[in-house]
Amino acid sequence: MKIDCCGLACPQPVLKTKKALEELEDDSLLEILVNSVSSKENVKRFATKQGYDSRVKELEDGKTLITIIKGYECAIIPSKEEKFLNKSVFIKTDKIGKGELGNTLMKTFLKTILEFKALPKNLVFVNEGVFLTTKDENLDLIENLKELEIRGVNIYSCGLCLNYYKIPADELKVGEIGNAYDSVDMLLNTDMVSL
Repeated sequence: MKIDCCGLACPQPVLKTKKALEELEDDSLLEILVNSVSSKENVKRFATKQGYDSRVKELEDGKTLITIIKGYECAIIPSKEEKFLNKSVFIKTDKIGKGELGNTLMKTFLKTILEFKALPKNLVFVNEGVFLTTKDENLDLIENLKELEIRGVNIYSCGLCLNYYKIPADELKVGEIGNAYDSVDMLLNTDMVSL
């Protein structure tokens, strides 16, 4: 089966992939055609989270063909033992409050997470929160976020938000490009803390 998800906004490529996989019999192939970095990353991550093996082929016309093999599971091995809380932190802005103080408070809050033995499962950056994972003036914070990522915390920056602010995918300095499907999944399956 082959589906064309070119030009579709988040989370449509993931939702179309999910629906096609549900209709597909085991030991079958699903080919998904996409034309954006965020769609490619989101579909690959979805396949992995569902336990499927996937292959990526870059095509000459700026498109990517992702092949998912239904019926074959991939092994996901955690990098090290950590204790995680059933919590996701939803970060909607780059400040807590206003101005320079608000920016300092946000950075301090996020850096302080490193001091705890039990960590949140996910950090989700949306709206202006994506500035914290992409802007050079936040490099000290980004180093702390990389440490959290090494310890196993999932860090997602909203792909739609990156597009809205015209931030190219290669400017993402930590974590992965997220999508609405993953965000809603986190909202429904973890306790959410919102900033």
